Amino acid sequence: MICDGCPYYDPIVQRVLIIKLGAAGDVMRTTSLLHSIKDLYPQSHITWICGQKSFALIRFNSMIDRPLAFTEESLAILDSEHYHVCVNFDLAPEAVSLAMRIQADLRKGYGRNPDGSVLAFDDSGKEWLEMSLWDDCKKANRKTYQTHMQRILGAPEKQHPIVVPLLPEMEEKAEAFMQAHQLDDKHPLIGFNVGAGERWQHKKWTIDGFVKLGERIFQDFNIRPVILYGPADFDRAREVMEAMTVPFIDAELRPSVIEFIAVLNRCDLVVTGDTFALHAALGLGKRVVCLVGPTSAAELELYEQGEILQGEIDCLGCYLTRCDKDPYCMKLLSADQVYDAVKRQMEAIA
Repeated sequence: MICDGCPYYDPIVQRVLIIKLGAAGDVMRTTSLLHSIKDLYPQSHITWICGQKSFALIRFNSMIDRPLAFTEESLAILDSEHYHVCVNFDLAPEAVSLAMRIQADLRKGYGRNPDGSVLAFDDSGKEWLEMSLWDDCKKANRKTYQTHMQRILGAPEKQHPIVVPLLPEMEEKAEAFMQAHQLDDKHPLIGFNVGAGERWQHKKWTIDGFVKLGERIFQDFNIRPVILYGPADFDRAREVMEAMTVPFIDAELRPSVIEFIAVLNRCDLVVTGDTFALHAALGLGKRVVCLVGPTSAAELELYEQGEILQGEIDCLGCYLTRCDKDPYCMKLLSADQVYDAVKRQMEAIA
Protein backbone atom coordinates (compact mmCIF):
# COMPACT_ATOMS: atom_id res chain seq x y z
CA MET A 1 0.00 0.00 0.00
CA ILE A 2 1.28 3.49 -0.91
CA CYS A 3 0.06 6.44 1.15
CA ASP A 4 -0.73 9.58 -0.83
CA GLY A 5 1.98 12.17 -0.36
CA CYS A 6 4.38 9.77 1.38
CA PRO A 7 7.83 11.47 1.40
CA TYR A 8 9.63 8.09 1.52
CA TYR A 9 8.12 6.62 -1.64
CA ASP A 10 10.80 6.60 -4.34
CA PRO A 11 9.71 4.56 -7.37
CA ILE A 12 12.28 2.74 -9.51
CA VAL A 13 12.11 4.07 -13.06
CA GLN A 14 15.25 2.51 -14.60
CA ARG A 15 17.06 -0.72 -13.83
CA VAL A 16 20.79 -0.40 -14.54
CA LEU A 17 23.37 -3.20 -14.68
CA ILE A 18 27.09 -2.41 -14.34
CA ILE A 19 29.65 -5.00 -15.41
CA LYS A 20 33.14 -4.40 -14.09
CA LEU A 21 35.10 -7.56 -13.29
CA GLY A 22 38.65 -6.19 -13.18
CA ALA A 23 41.23 -5.95 -10.41
CA ALA A 24 40.49 -4.17 -7.15
CA GLY A 25 42.09 -0.88 -8.22
CA ASP A 26 40.09 -0.81 -11.44
CA VAL A 27 36.85 -1.56 -9.58
CA MET A 28 37.68 1.08 -6.97
CA ARG A 29 38.17 3.93 -9.44
CA THR A 30 35.08 2.88 -11.42
CA THR A 31 32.89 3.58 -8.37
CA SER A 32 33.17 7.27 -9.29
CA LEU A 33 30.91 6.43 -12.24
CA LEU A 34 28.03 5.68 -9.86
CA HIS A 35 27.51 9.43 -9.54
CA SER A 36 27.47 9.73 -13.33
CA ILE A 37 24.81 7.01 -13.57
CA LYS A 38 22.68 8.89 -11.06
CA ASP A 39 23.17 12.05 -13.15
CA LEU A 40 21.65 10.20 -16.10
CA TYR A 41 19.16 8.01 -14.27
CA PRO A 42 18.15 9.69 -10.97
CA GLN A 43 15.52 7.07 -10.12
CA SER A 44 17.55 4.03 -11.04
CA HIS A 45 18.07 0.72 -9.27
CA ILE A 46 21.74 -0.24 -9.73
CA THR A 47 23.02 -3.81 -9.91
CA TRP A 48 26.80 -4.24 -10.15
CA ILE A 49 28.58 -7.52 -10.86
CA CYS A 50 32.32 -7.83 -10.22
CA GLY A 51 34.97 -10.48 -9.55
CA GLN A 52 34.89 -12.32 -6.24
CA LYS A 53 38.21 -10.83 -5.07
CA SER A 54 36.81 -7.31 -5.36
CA PHE A 55 33.32 -8.09 -4.10
CA ALA A 56 33.78 -6.42 -0.69
CA LEU A 57 34.34 -3.08 -2.46
CA ILE A 58 30.84 -3.12 -3.96
CA ARG A 59 29.11 -5.21 -1.30
CA PHE A 60 29.37 -2.41 1.25
CA ASN A 61 28.83 0.48 -1.18
CA SER A 62 25.67 2.36 -0.25
CA MET A 63 25.16 3.64 -3.81
CA ILE A 64 24.76 0.10 -5.17
CA ASP A 65 21.32 -1.42 -4.65
CA ARG A 66 22.32 -4.99 -5.46
CA PRO A 67 25.97 -6.10 -5.53
CA LEU A 68 26.73 -9.46 -7.16
CA ALA A 69 29.88 -11.55 -7.30
CA PHE A 70 30.72 -13.25 -10.60
CA THR A 71 29.37 -16.74 -9.86
CA GLU A 72 27.15 -19.27 -11.62
CA GLU A 73 24.32 -18.33 -9.25
CA SER A 74 24.60 -14.64 -10.15
CA LEU A 75 24.68 -15.42 -13.88
CA ALA A 76 21.48 -17.44 -13.51
CA ILE A 77 19.83 -14.46 -11.83
CA LEU A 78 20.93 -12.04 -14.55
CA ASP A 79 19.75 -14.38 -17.30
CA SER A 80 16.20 -14.13 -15.99
CA GLU A 81 16.04 -10.33 -15.76
CA HIS A 82 15.56 -7.35 -18.04
CA TYR A 83 17.35 -3.99 -17.72
CA HIS A 84 16.80 -0.51 -19.03
CA VAL A 85 20.55 -0.22 -19.63
CA CYS A 86 23.52 -2.58 -19.34
CA VAL A 87 26.90 -0.87 -19.05
CA ASN A 88 30.04 -2.97 -19.47
CA PHE A 89 33.21 -1.01 -18.70
CA ASP A 90 35.40 -4.11 -19.01
CA LEU A 91 37.26 -5.53 -22.04
CA ALA A 92 37.96 -8.95 -20.50
CA PRO A 93 36.54 -11.96 -22.44
CA GLU A 94 34.17 -13.04 -19.67
CA ALA A 95 32.85 -9.47 -19.27
CA VAL A 96 32.15 -8.86 -22.96
CA SER A 97 30.55 -12.31 -23.23
CA LEU A 98 28.30 -11.55 -20.27
CA ALA A 99 27.24 -8.23 -21.80
CA MET A 100 25.98 -10.06 -24.89
CA ARG A 101 23.67 -12.37 -22.93
CA ILE A 102 22.03 -9.64 -20.85
CA GLN A 103 18.51 -8.61 -21.82
CA ALA A 104 18.54 -4.81 -21.99
CA ASP A 105 16.89 -1.98 -23.92
CA LEU A 106 20.24 -0.24 -24.25
CA ARG A 107 23.83 -1.48 -24.09
CA LYS A 108 26.81 0.79 -23.47
CA GLY A 109 30.48 -0.10 -23.46
CA TYR A 110 31.67 -3.40 -24.86
CA GLY A 111 30.42 -6.72 -26.16
CA ARG A 112 31.77 -9.53 -28.29
CA ASN A 113 31.67 -10.38 -31.99
CA PRO A 114 30.98 -13.96 -33.15
CA ASP A 115 34.70 -14.36 -33.93
CA GLY A 116 35.59 -13.53 -30.33
CA SER A 117 36.86 -10.00 -30.91
CA VAL A 118 35.67 -7.11 -28.75
CA LEU A 119 33.11 -4.69 -30.15
CA ALA A 120 32.12 -1.23 -28.97
CA PHE A 121 28.35 -0.95 -28.75
CA ASP A 122 28.52 2.59 -30.18
CA ASP A 123 31.05 5.21 -31.25
CA SER A 124 31.55 6.49 -27.69
CA GLY A 125 33.53 3.35 -26.82
CA LYS A 126 35.79 3.22 -29.86
CA GLU A 127 38.58 5.47 -28.56
CA TRP A 128 39.13 3.42 -25.38
CA LEU A 129 39.03 0.21 -27.39
CA GLU A 130 41.58 1.53 -29.87
CA MET A 131 43.83 2.54 -26.97
CA SER A 132 43.77 -1.06 -25.75
CA LEU A 133 44.87 -2.28 -29.18
CA TRP A 134 47.49 0.21 -30.34
CA ASP A 135 50.35 1.64 -28.30
CA ASP A 136 50.50 4.90 -30.23
CA CYS A 137 46.86 5.64 -29.34
CA LYS A 138 47.54 4.81 -25.69
CA LYS A 139 50.57 7.08 -25.50
CA ALA A 140 48.80 9.94 -27.30
CA ASN A 141 45.92 9.90 -24.82
CA ARG A 142 45.55 12.85 -22.43
CA LYS A 143 42.15 12.04 -20.90
CA THR A 144 41.63 10.33 -17.56
CA TYR A 145 40.00 6.93 -17.18
CA GLN A 146 36.98 8.59 -15.57
CA THR A 147 36.54 10.95 -18.51
CA HIS A 148 36.67 8.08 -21.00
CA MET A 149 34.09 6.10 -19.03
CA GLN A 150 31.77 9.11 -18.67
CA ARG A 151 31.87 9.53 -22.44
CA ILE A 152 30.99 5.87 -22.87
CA LEU A 153 28.02 6.41 -20.57
CA GLY A 154 27.02 9.61 -22.34
CA ALA A 155 27.11 11.37 -18.96
CA PRO A 156 28.20 14.94 -18.16
CA GLU A 157 31.97 15.18 -17.67
CA LYS A 158 32.15 15.99 -13.97
CA GLN A 159 34.86 15.26 -11.42
CA HIS A 160 32.93 12.80 -9.27
CA PRO A 161 34.66 11.23 -6.24
CA ILE A 162 35.63 7.59 -5.83
CA VAL A 163 33.26 5.87 -3.39
CA VAL A 164 35.17 3.99 -0.67
CA PRO A 165 33.35 1.74 1.80
CA LEU A 166 34.05 2.58 5.44
CA LEU A 167 32.42 0.27 7.96
CA PRO A 168 31.99 1.23 11.63
CA GLU A 169 33.30 -2.16 12.81
CA MET A 170 36.52 -1.68 10.85
CA GLU A 171 37.17 1.56 12.68
CA GLU A 172 37.57 -0.46 15.87
CA LYS A 173 40.47 -2.35 14.29
CA ALA A 174 41.98 0.87 12.99
CA GLU A 175 41.76 2.38 16.47
CA ALA A 176 43.41 -0.71 17.94
CA PHE A 177 46.20 -0.28 15.36
CA MET A 178 46.69 3.34 16.42
CA GLN A 179 46.81 2.45 20.10
CA ALA A 180 49.21 -0.46 19.54
CA HIS A 181 51.72 1.92 17.94
CA GLN A 182 51.04 4.83 20.30
CA LEU A 183 49.72 7.03 17.50
CA ASP A 184 47.19 9.86 17.61
CA ASP A 185 45.41 12.12 15.16
CA LYS A 186 47.46 15.16 16.19
CA HIS A 187 50.56 13.99 14.34
CA PRO A 188 50.54 13.23 10.59
CA LEU A 189 51.05 9.72 9.29
CA ILE A 190 52.74 8.89 5.99
CA GLY A 191 51.99 5.54 4.38
CA PHE A 192 54.41 3.73 2.06
CA ASN A 193 52.44 1.37 -0.16
CA VAL A 194 55.41 -0.77 -1.17
CA GLY A 195 53.81 -3.24 -3.59
CA ALA A 196 51.65 -3.32 -6.68
CA GLY A 197 50.36 -6.87 -6.91
CA GLU A 198 51.77 -9.77 -8.89
CA ARG A 199 51.28 -8.81 -12.54
CA TRP A 200 53.22 -5.56 -12.95
CA GLN A 201 56.77 -6.08 -11.72
CA HIS A 202 57.88 -2.53 -12.52
CA LYS A 203 54.90 -0.69 -11.10
CA LYS A 204 56.83 -1.00 -7.84
CA TRP A 205 59.37 1.56 -6.73
CA THR A 206 62.74 0.24 -5.56
CA ILE A 207 63.37 -1.09 -2.06
CA ASP A 208 66.39 1.20 -1.77
CA GLY A 209 64.19 4.16 -2.70
CA PHE A 210 61.71 3.45 0.08
CA VAL A 211 64.53 2.97 2.59
CA LYS A 212 66.21 6.29 1.74
CA LEU A 213 62.87 8.08 1.71
CA GLY A 214 62.10 6.67 5.15
CA GLU A 215 65.42 7.98 6.45
CA ARG A 216 64.74 11.52 5.19
CA ILE A 217 61.19 11.60 6.53
CA PHE A 218 62.19 10.36 9.98
CA GLN A 219 65.16 12.70 10.23
CA ASP A 220 63.33 15.82 9.02
CA PHE A 221 59.78 15.26 10.31
CA ASN A 222 60.30 12.69 13.10
CA ILE A 223 57.63 10.57 11.42
CA ARG A 224 57.79 6.79 11.32
CA PRO A 225 56.55 5.62 7.88
CA VAL A 226 53.66 3.16 7.89
CA ILE A 227 54.50 0.20 5.65
CA LEU A 228 51.33 -0.77 3.77
CA TYR A 229 50.92 -3.99 1.79
CA GLY A 230 48.48 -6.71 0.85
CA PRO A 231 48.80 -10.50 0.59
CA ALA A 232 50.46 -10.44 -2.84
CA ASP A 233 53.24 -8.16 -1.56
CA PHE A 234 54.01 -9.81 1.78
CA ASP A 235 57.55 -10.91 0.80
CA ARG A 236 58.42 -7.54 -0.70
CA ALA A 237 57.18 -5.73 2.39
CA ARG A 238 59.41 -7.94 4.53
CA GLU A 239 62.39 -6.96 2.36
CA VAL A 240 61.61 -3.27 2.74
CA MET A 241 61.18 -3.50 6.50
CA GLU A 242 64.34 -5.57 6.97
CA ALA A 243 66.29 -2.94 5.05
CA MET A 244 64.88 0.04 6.96
CA THR A 245 67.47 1.92 9.04
CA VAL A 246 65.00 4.10 10.98
CA PRO A 247 61.92 3.28 13.09
CA PHE A 248 58.84 2.36 11.06
CA ILE A 249 55.35 0.97 11.60
CA ASP A 250 54.33 -2.39 10.18
CA ALA A 251 50.68 -2.05 9.11
CA GLU A 252 50.61 -5.86 9.27
CA LEU A 253 49.15 -8.12 6.61
CA ARG A 254 45.62 -7.03 5.66
CA PRO A 255 44.04 -9.90 3.73
CA SER A 256 40.71 -8.05 3.80
CA VAL A 257 40.56 -4.96 1.57
CA ILE A 258 38.14 -3.41 4.05
CA GLU A 259 40.69 -3.75 6.86
CA PHE A 260 43.37 -2.34 4.55
CA ILE A 261 41.12 0.65 3.84
CA ALA A 262 40.51 1.25 7.55
CA VAL A 263 44.25 1.52 8.24
CA LEU A 264 44.85 3.52 5.04
CA ASN A 265 42.23 5.98 6.24
CA ARG A 266 44.42 6.85 9.26
CA CYS A 267 47.23 8.02 6.96
CA ASP A 268 47.39 11.66 5.92
CA LEU A 269 49.69 11.11 2.95
CA VAL A 270 50.35 7.99 0.89
CA VAL A 271 53.36 7.27 -1.34
CA THR A 272 52.22 4.65 -3.82
CA GLY A 273 52.39 3.31 -7.33
CA ASP A 274 49.49 3.12 -9.77
CA THR A 275 47.54 0.53 -7.83
CA PHE A 276 44.55 -0.10 -5.57
CA ALA A 277 45.97 1.92 -2.66
CA LEU A 278 46.17 5.01 -4.90
CA HIS A 279 42.47 4.99 -5.80
CA ALA A 280 41.36 4.10 -2.29
CA ALA A 281 43.50 6.89 -0.80
CA LEU A 282 42.05 9.40 -3.26
CA GLY A 283 38.52 8.31 -2.41
CA LEU A 284 39.34 8.82 1.26
CA GLY A 285 40.53 12.36 0.57
CA LYS A 286 44.22 11.71 1.30
CA ARG A 287 47.19 13.51 -0.22
CA VAL A 288 49.19 11.26 -2.54
CA VAL A 289 52.55 11.05 -4.23
CA CYS A 290 52.05 8.62 -7.09
CA LEU A 291 55.04 6.95 -8.75
CA VAL A 292 54.24 5.86 -12.30
CA GLY A 293 56.27 3.92 -14.85
CA PRO A 294 54.87 1.30 -17.25
CA THR A 295 51.25 2.47 -17.09
CA SER A 296 49.59 5.67 -18.32
CA ALA A 297 49.97 8.71 -16.07
CA ALA A 298 47.44 10.63 -18.18
CA GLU A 299 44.66 8.20 -17.24
CA LEU A 300 45.07 8.85 -13.52
CA GLU A 301 42.66 11.32 -11.94
CA LEU A 302 44.25 12.71 -8.75
CA TYR A 303 41.41 15.10 -7.85
CA GLU A 304 43.97 17.85 -7.09
CA GLN A 305 45.07 15.81 -4.07
CA GLY A 306 48.69 15.19 -5.01
CA GLU A 307 51.18 14.73 -7.79
CA ILE A 308 52.58 12.14 -10.17
CA LEU A 309 56.30 11.47 -10.56
CA GLN A 310 57.94 9.62 -13.45
CA GLY A 311 61.51 8.73 -14.34
CA GLU A 312 63.04 10.35 -17.43
CA ILE A 313 62.95 7.63 -20.07
CA ASP A 314 61.38 7.50 -23.53
CA CYS A 315 59.42 4.26 -23.07
CA LEU A 316 57.07 5.38 -20.27
CA GLY A 317 53.61 3.87 -20.54
CA CYS A 318 54.86 0.77 -22.33
CA TYR A 319 52.41 -1.51 -20.44
CA LEU A 320 54.98 -4.28 -20.30
CA THR A 321 54.56 -6.50 -17.25
CA ARG A 322 58.33 -7.13 -17.22
CA CYS A 323 61.28 -5.17 -18.57
CA ASP A 324 64.93 -5.95 -19.33
CA LYS A 325 66.14 -2.34 -19.28
CA ASP A 326 68.57 -1.31 -16.58
CA PRO A 327 67.92 1.19 -15.22
CA TYR A 328 64.18 0.80 -15.83
CA CYS A 329 61.63 3.61 -15.41
CA MET A 330 60.90 3.26 -11.68
CA LYS A 331 64.57 2.87 -10.86
CA LEU A 332 65.17 6.31 -12.36
CA LEU A 333 63.04 7.93 -9.66
CA SER A 334 65.40 9.08 -6.91
CA ALA A 335 64.60 9.28 -3.21
CA ASP A 336 65.39 13.01 -3.36
CA GLN A 337 62.72 13.56 -6.03
CA VAL A 338 60.12 11.66 -4.05
CA TYR A 339 61.10 13.37 -0.79
CA ASP A 340 60.66 16.81 -2.40
CA ALA A 341 57.18 15.79 -3.54
CA VAL A 342 56.34 14.46 -0.06
CA LYS A 343 57.47 17.75 1.45
CA ARG A 344 55.22 19.71 -0.92
CA GLN A 345 52.24 17.53 -0.04
CA MET A 346 52.97 17.85 3.69
CA GLU A 347 52.86 21.62 3.27
CA ALA A 348 49.47 21.26 1.54
CA ILE A 349 48.17 19.27 4.54
CA ALA A 350 49.37 21.92 6.96
